[in-house]
Amino acid sequence: MNTHTRFTNTNFTSLDELLQQQLDTLTSQVSQQKPAGPPGEFEIEPVTDAAAGTIAGSPNPVDLPFMNLDPYALDGKENLPSGELQEGPQGNIVSEIQSSNGAGEQQLGFGLEMENYTFRTNDGTLDVLEFTEERMTEIKTMNYNGQLTPVEYQSGLAYFFEGNFYDTQLRQLYVEMETEVATTIQTEFDPQGNRILTAYDYEQMLNVEGQAFDYGIEEFVMEFELMVELERLDSGIYQMTLSVVFEGEIVYLNGAEREYLFEDEITAWFSDLSEVNVDQFPQGLFDEIARFANGMGEAWDGFGNLNDHLEAILLQLQEDGHYQAWDDAGQGLDNPFDFDLPSIDPFS
Repeated sequence: MNTHTRFTNTNFTSLDELLQQQLDTLTSQVSQQKPAGPPGEFEIEPVTDAAAGTIAGSPNPVDLPFMNLDPYALDGKENLPSGELQEGPQGNIVSEIQSSNGAGEQQLGFGLEMENYTFRTNDGTLDVLEFTEERMTEIKTMNYNGQLTPVEYQSGLAYFFEGNFYDTQLRQLYVEMETEVATTIQTEFDPQGNRILTAYDYEQMLNVEGQAFDYGIEEFVMEFELMVELERLDSGIYQMTLSVVFEGEIVYLNGAEREYLFEDEITAWFSDLSEVNVDQFPQGLFDEIARFANGMGEAWDGFGNLNDHLEAILLQLQEDGHYQAWDDAGQGLDNPFDFDLPSIDPFS
Protein backbone atom coordinates (compact mmCIF):
# COMPACT_ATOMS: atom_id res chain seq x y z
CA MET A 1 0.00 0.00 0.00
CA ASN A 2 1.37 3.40 -0.99
CA THR A 3 1.77 6.13 1.60
CA HIS A 4 1.34 9.72 0.47
CA THR A 5 2.14 12.73 2.61
CA ARG A 6 1.90 16.43 1.69
CA PHE A 7 3.00 19.37 3.82
CA THR A 8 1.74 22.81 2.82
CA ASN A 9 2.20 26.29 4.28
CA THR A 10 0.99 29.45 2.53
CA ASN A 11 0.92 32.91 4.11
CA PHE A 12 0.42 36.48 2.80
CA THR A 13 0.81 39.54 4.99
CA SER A 14 -1.28 42.55 3.97
CA LEU A 15 -0.63 46.21 4.79
CA ASP A 16 -3.41 46.25 7.40
CA GLU A 17 -1.92 43.25 9.12
CA LEU A 18 1.51 44.84 9.16
CA LEU A 19 0.14 48.02 10.74
CA GLN A 20 -1.71 45.97 13.32
CA GLN A 21 1.46 44.04 14.15
CA GLN A 22 3.26 47.31 14.80
CA LEU A 23 0.82 47.87 17.66
CA ASP A 24 1.28 44.42 19.07
CA THR A 25 3.92 43.78 21.67
CA LEU A 26 3.87 40.03 21.27
CA THR A 27 3.97 37.74 18.26
CA SER A 28 2.96 34.14 18.18
CA GLN A 29 3.62 31.09 16.12
CA VAL A 30 0.76 28.81 15.31
CA SER A 31 1.65 25.14 15.26
CA GLN A 32 -0.68 22.46 13.97
CA GLN A 33 -0.08 18.70 13.99
CA LYS A 34 -0.23 17.20 10.50
CA PRO A 35 -2.40 14.09 10.82
CA ALA A 36 -0.95 12.54 7.66
CA GLY A 37 2.70 13.07 8.63
CA PRO A 38 5.07 11.08 10.79
CA PRO A 39 4.75 11.48 14.57
CA GLY A 40 6.06 14.77 15.89
CA GLU A 41 5.82 16.72 12.59
CA PHE A 42 4.26 20.16 12.80
CA GLU A 43 3.40 22.93 10.39
CA ILE A 44 4.70 26.28 11.64
CA GLU A 45 3.28 29.54 10.39
CA PRO A 46 5.94 32.26 9.94
CA VAL A 47 5.29 35.68 11.48
CA THR A 48 6.32 39.07 10.18
CA ASP A 49 8.09 41.57 12.41
CA ALA A 50 6.72 44.71 10.80
CA ALA A 51 8.61 47.09 13.03
CA ALA A 52 11.95 45.64 12.01
CA GLY A 53 10.86 44.95 8.44
CA THR A 54 12.14 41.37 8.54
CA ILE A 55 10.67 37.92 8.43
CA ALA A 56 11.06 36.21 11.78
CA GLY A 57 12.42 32.70 12.01
CA SER A 58 15.00 30.61 13.80
CA PRO A 59 18.38 29.75 12.24
CA ASN A 60 17.98 27.17 9.51
CA PRO A 61 18.79 23.60 10.57
CA VAL A 62 19.46 22.31 7.04
CA ASP A 63 21.37 23.89 4.16
CA LEU A 64 20.51 23.17 0.56
CA PRO A 65 23.41 21.79 -1.48
CA PHE A 66 24.73 23.35 -4.70
CA MET A 67 23.83 26.91 -3.69
CA ASN A 68 27.36 28.32 -3.66
CA LEU A 69 29.58 26.75 -6.32
CA ASP A 70 31.28 29.99 -7.39
CA PRO A 71 35.04 29.32 -7.13
CA TYR A 72 35.68 33.03 -6.49
CA ALA A 73 33.57 32.71 -3.33
CA LEU A 74 35.22 29.41 -2.35
CA ASP A 75 38.77 30.70 -2.24
CA GLY A 76 40.33 29.64 1.04
CA LYS A 77 37.60 27.14 1.92
CA GLU A 78 39.04 24.26 3.92
CA ASN A 79 38.20 20.57 4.35
CA LEU A 80 37.31 20.02 0.70
CA PRO A 81 38.25 16.61 -0.75
CA SER A 82 41.50 16.41 -2.69
CA GLY A 83 42.20 13.99 -5.48
CA GLU A 84 42.97 13.50 -9.13
CA LEU A 85 40.84 14.86 -11.98
CA GLN A 86 41.09 12.35 -14.82
CA GLU A 87 39.96 12.81 -18.41
CA GLY A 88 37.67 10.11 -19.74
CA PRO A 89 36.87 9.02 -23.31
CA GLN A 90 36.10 12.13 -25.37
CA GLY A 91 36.72 14.24 -22.27
CA ASN A 92 36.73 17.96 -22.86
CA ILE A 93 37.09 21.26 -21.00
CA VAL A 94 36.35 24.50 -22.84
CA SER A 95 35.98 28.07 -21.60
CA GLU A 96 35.34 31.29 -23.50
CA ILE A 97 34.43 34.96 -23.16
CA GLN A 98 31.14 36.18 -24.58
CA SER A 99 30.68 39.90 -25.30
CA SER A 100 28.41 42.20 -27.26
CA ASN A 101 27.85 45.91 -27.65
CA GLY A 102 24.63 47.34 -28.99
CA ALA A 103 22.66 50.55 -28.92
CA GLY A 104 22.14 51.36 -25.26
CA GLU A 105 23.53 48.13 -23.83
CA GLN A 106 26.77 46.28 -23.22
CA GLN A 107 27.18 42.62 -22.26
CA LEU A 108 30.14 40.63 -21.00
CA GLY A 109 29.88 36.99 -20.03
CA PHE A 110 31.80 33.77 -19.58
CA GLY A 111 31.07 30.15 -20.30
CA LEU A 112 32.79 26.96 -19.15
CA GLU A 113 31.94 23.40 -20.17
CA MET A 114 33.37 20.10 -18.96
CA GLU A 115 32.41 16.66 -20.25
CA ASN A 116 33.42 13.12 -19.31
CA TYR A 117 35.80 13.62 -16.42
CA THR A 118 36.27 11.62 -13.20
CA PHE A 119 37.34 12.99 -9.84
CA ARG A 120 38.59 10.35 -7.36
CA THR A 121 39.22 11.13 -3.70
CA ASN A 122 39.38 9.28 -0.39
CA ASP A 123 35.72 10.26 0.15
CA GLY A 124 34.33 8.89 -3.10
CA THR A 125 34.31 9.14 -6.89
CA LEU A 126 32.45 11.71 -8.98
CA ASP A 127 31.83 10.88 -12.65
CA VAL A 128 31.05 14.13 -14.47
CA LEU A 129 29.00 13.46 -17.59
CA GLU A 130 28.35 17.17 -18.20
CA PHE A 131 29.04 20.33 -16.25
CA THR A 132 28.51 23.90 -17.43
CA GLU A 133 28.87 27.36 -15.95
CA GLU A 134 27.41 30.56 -17.43
CA ARG A 135 28.19 34.07 -16.16
CA MET A 136 26.55 37.23 -17.44
CA THR A 137 26.88 40.95 -16.73
CA GLU A 138 24.99 43.68 -18.59
CA ILE A 139 24.72 47.46 -18.43
CA LYS A 140 21.96 49.46 -20.12
CA THR A 141 22.39 53.18 -20.76
CA MET A 142 20.33 56.20 -21.77
CA ASN A 143 21.09 59.69 -23.00
CA TYR A 144 20.85 62.06 -20.06
CA ASN A 145 21.92 65.70 -20.44
CA GLY A 146 23.82 64.80 -23.59
CA GLN A 147 25.75 61.89 -22.05
CA LEU A 148 25.28 58.15 -22.09
CA THR A 149 24.51 57.24 -18.49
CA PRO A 150 23.96 53.79 -16.94
CA VAL A 151 20.38 53.19 -15.83
CA GLU A 152 20.25 49.40 -15.37
CA TYR A 153 22.63 46.64 -14.32
CA GLN A 154 22.12 42.89 -14.50
CA SER A 155 24.25 39.98 -13.37
CA GLY A 156 23.71 36.25 -13.37
CA LEU A 157 25.45 32.98 -12.57
CA ALA A 158 24.13 29.56 -13.56
CA TYR A 159 25.35 25.96 -13.29
CA PHE A 160 24.24 22.66 -14.78
CA PHE A 161 25.51 19.23 -13.73
CA GLU A 162 24.77 15.66 -14.73
CA GLY A 163 26.68 12.74 -13.32
CA ASN A 164 27.09 9.97 -10.77
CA PHE A 165 28.62 10.01 -7.32
CA TYR A 166 29.89 6.82 -5.67
CA ASP A 167 30.63 6.93 -1.94
CA THR A 168 33.21 4.80 -0.14
CA GLN A 169 30.67 1.96 0.02
CA LEU A 170 30.24 2.22 -3.79
CA ARG A 171 26.63 3.38 -3.42
CA GLN A 172 25.57 5.22 -6.56
CA LEU A 173 23.74 8.56 -6.61
CA TYR A 174 22.67 9.82 -10.04
CA VAL A 175 21.94 13.56 -10.14
CA GLU A 176 20.85 16.20 -12.63
CA MET A 177 21.15 19.66 -11.14
CA GLU A 178 20.46 23.23 -12.26
CA THR A 179 21.06 26.29 -10.12
CA GLU A 180 20.91 29.99 -10.91
CA VAL A 181 21.14 33.36 -9.19
CA ALA A 182 20.32 36.64 -10.94
CA THR A 183 20.00 40.29 -9.94
CA THR A 184 18.64 43.37 -11.69
CA ILE A 185 19.07 47.01 -10.59
CA GLN A 186 16.98 49.74 -12.26
CA THR A 187 17.42 53.47 -11.73
CA GLU A 188 16.20 56.83 -12.94
CA PHE A 189 16.76 60.51 -12.16
CA ASP A 190 14.47 62.65 -10.05
CA PRO A 191 13.56 66.26 -11.06
CA GLN A 192 16.62 67.54 -9.17
CA GLY A 193 18.92 65.29 -11.19
CA ASN A 194 19.62 62.83 -8.37
CA ARG A 195 19.87 59.17 -9.25
CA ILE A 196 17.33 57.03 -7.41
CA LEU A 197 16.76 53.29 -7.24
CA THR A 198 13.42 52.40 -8.78
CA ALA A 199 13.59 48.59 -8.68
CA TYR A 200 15.79 45.77 -7.43
CA ASP A 201 15.05 42.13 -8.27
CA TYR A 202 16.83 39.08 -6.87
CA GLU A 203 16.10 35.51 -7.92
CA GLN A 204 17.64 32.26 -6.73
CA MET A 205 16.68 28.86 -8.13
CA LEU A 206 17.68 25.23 -7.60
CA ASN A 207 16.34 22.13 -9.33
CA VAL A 208 17.68 18.67 -8.47
CA GLU A 209 16.39 15.31 -9.67
CA GLY A 210 17.77 11.84 -10.02
CA GLN A 211 17.87 8.27 -8.78
CA ALA A 212 19.34 6.60 -5.70
CA PHE A 213 18.61 2.86 -6.02
CA ASP A 214 21.35 1.91 -3.56
CA TYR A 215 19.58 4.06 -0.95
CA GLY A 216 16.16 2.51 -1.57
CA ILE A 217 14.93 5.44 -3.69
CA GLU A 218 13.62 4.96 -7.22
CA GLU A 219 13.54 8.68 -8.04
CA PHE A 220 13.49 12.08 -6.37
CA VAL A 221 12.84 15.71 -7.28
CA MET A 222 13.68 18.84 -5.27
CA GLU A 223 12.91 22.41 -6.36
CA PHE A 224 13.62 25.70 -4.60
CA GLU A 225 12.90 29.23 -5.75
CA LEU A 226 13.37 32.53 -3.96
CA MET A 227 12.31 35.88 -5.38
CA VAL A 228 12.76 39.31 -3.81
CA GLU A 229 11.23 42.28 -5.60
CA LEU A 230 11.92 45.78 -4.29
CA GLU A 231 10.02 48.64 -5.94
CA ARG A 232 9.96 52.38 -5.26
CA LEU A 233 6.39 53.62 -5.25
CA ASP A 234 5.29 57.07 -6.43
CA SER A 235 5.05 58.10 -2.78
CA GLY A 236 8.77 57.42 -2.33
CA ILE A 237 8.13 54.38 -0.10
CA TYR A 238 9.83 51.11 -1.00
CA GLN A 239 7.64 48.03 -1.29
CA MET A 240 9.30 44.64 -0.94
CA THR A 241 7.68 41.35 -1.90
CA LEU A 242 9.44 38.15 -0.89
CA SER A 243 8.20 34.84 -2.23
CA VAL A 244 9.71 31.44 -1.60
CA VAL A 245 8.75 27.96 -2.76
CA PHE A 246 10.19 24.58 -1.85
CA GLU A 247 8.84 21.40 -3.43
CA GLY A 248 10.02 17.83 -3.22
CA GLU A 249 8.94 14.35 -4.13
CA ILE A 250 10.46 10.99 -3.25
CA VAL A 251 9.42 7.65 -4.76
CA TYR A 252 10.82 4.68 -2.87
CA LEU A 253 11.65 1.27 -4.31
CA ASN A 254 8.91 -0.27 -2.14
CA GLY A 255 6.31 1.86 -3.94
CA ALA A 256 5.81 4.43 -1.18
CA GLU A 257 5.70 8.09 -2.22
CA ARG A 258 6.08 11.35 -0.35
CA GLU A 259 5.52 14.92 -1.47
CA TYR A 260 6.70 18.08 0.28
CA LEU A 261 5.57 21.66 -0.27
CA PHE A 262 6.18 24.99 1.40
CA GLU A 263 5.28 28.31 -0.19
CA ASP A 264 5.11 31.76 1.30
CA GLU A 265 4.71 35.33 0.10
CA ILE A 266 5.19 38.35 2.33
CA THR A 267 5.02 42.05 1.54
CA ALA A 268 6.56 44.82 3.60
CA TRP A 269 7.02 48.59 3.23
CA PHE A 270 10.00 50.79 4.07
CA SER A 271 10.26 54.57 4.22
CA ASP A 272 13.90 54.52 3.16
CA LEU A 273 16.22 52.20 1.27
CA SER A 274 18.57 51.96 4.25
CA GLU A 275 15.80 50.31 6.29
CA VAL A 276 15.36 47.36 3.92
CA ASN A 277 16.45 44.15 5.62
CA VAL A 278 16.22 40.59 4.30
CA ASP A 279 18.26 38.60 6.80
CA GLN A 280 15.65 36.20 8.15
CA PHE A 281 13.31 33.79 6.41
CA PRO A 282 10.22 31.76 7.32
CA GLN A 283 11.08 28.88 9.63
CA GLY A 284 8.58 26.73 7.76
CA LEU A 285 10.93 26.74 4.77
CA PHE A 286 13.74 25.15 6.77
CA ASP A 287 11.32 22.78 8.48
CA GLU A 288 10.16 21.48 5.10
CA ILE A 289 13.72 21.11 3.82
CA ALA A 290 14.54 19.17 7.00
CA ARG A 291 11.55 16.88 6.37
CA PHE A 292 12.70 16.25 2.80
CA ALA A 293 16.26 15.58 4.00
CA ASN A 294 14.90 13.10 6.54
CA GLY A 295 12.94 11.36 3.79
CA MET A 296 16.08 11.08 1.65
CA GLY A 297 17.96 9.38 4.49
CA GLU A 298 21.65 8.73 3.83
CA ALA A 299 21.20 9.88 0.22
CA TRP A 300 21.04 13.43 1.62
CA ASP A 301 24.58 12.96 2.93
CA GLY A 302 25.45 11.90 -0.61
CA PHE A 303 24.28 15.33 -1.80
CA GLY A 304 26.71 16.93 0.62
CA ASN A 305 29.60 14.78 -0.60
CA LEU A 306 28.73 15.46 -4.23
CA ASN A 307 28.56 19.20 -3.50
CA ASP A 308 32.01 19.13 -1.86
CA HIS A 309 33.49 17.29 -4.83
CA LEU A 310 32.02 19.83 -7.26
CA GLU A 311 33.45 22.69 -5.23
CA ALA A 312 36.87 21.01 -5.22
CA ILE A 313 36.69 20.50 -9.00
CA LEU A 314 35.85 24.16 -9.61
CA LEU A 315 38.77 25.31 -7.50
CA GLN A 316 41.00 22.90 -9.42
CA LEU A 317 39.76 24.29 -12.74
CA GLN A 318 40.47 27.81 -11.50
CA GLU A 319 43.98 26.79 -10.41
CA ASP A 320 44.59 25.15 -13.81
CA GLY A 321 43.87 28.45 -15.59
CA HIS A 322 40.44 27.78 -17.08
CA TYR A 323 39.16 31.08 -15.63
CA GLN A 324 42.12 33.14 -16.85
CA ALA A 325 40.17 34.68 -19.74
CA TRP A 326 37.49 35.82 -17.30
CA ASP A 327 40.15 37.28 -15.00
CA ASP A 328 41.75 39.09 -17.95
CA ALA A 329 38.34 40.57 -18.78
CA GLY A 330 38.07 42.02 -15.27
CA GLN A 331 35.58 39.33 -14.17
CA GLY A 332 32.74 41.08 -15.92
CA LEU A 333 31.25 44.55 -16.09
CA ASP A 334 31.42 46.38 -12.78
CA ASN A 335 28.22 47.46 -11.10
CA PRO A 336 28.08 51.22 -11.81
CA PHE A 337 25.78 51.91 -8.85
CA ASP A 338 26.62 52.22 -5.17
CA PHE A 339 23.22 51.74 -3.55
CA ASP A 340 23.20 50.10 -0.13
CA LEU A 341 21.26 47.01 -1.16
CA PRO A 342 20.29 44.26 1.26
CA SER A 343 22.31 41.07 1.43
CA ILE A 344 20.15 38.05 0.57
CA ASP A 345 21.23 34.54 1.55
CA PRO A 346 18.75 32.25 3.30
CA PHE A 347 21.44 29.63 3.90
CA SER A 348 24.23 31.78 5.29
